[in-house]
Amino acid sequence: MSIAFSGKGVQDYSVNESVSPYTKAVVSTTADMDACRAIYVKSGAAHTLTIDGVDVAFTGMLPGTIYPICATKCSTANVIFLY
Repeated sequence: MSIAFSGKGVQDYSVNESVSPYTKAVVSTTADMDACRAIYVKSGAAHTLTIDGVDVAFTGMLPGTIYPICATKCSTANVIFLY
């Protein structure tokens, strides 16, 4: 299984992007988005995330928590993608 991170390789990140946890936050939509570095759950405990082209159902997610999940789509707008 391979996961693409916005088309960048390890050497393509600037120093600021490499040392900072996240440089951009985007509210998820039900459309395909760039692969994120992590997600922040705004509300709700169950979300279906698209990971490497496969829909995966997550339950028991805690609001206010950052999860290190590389996803490209979410079933709701209650998740923020962190880049």
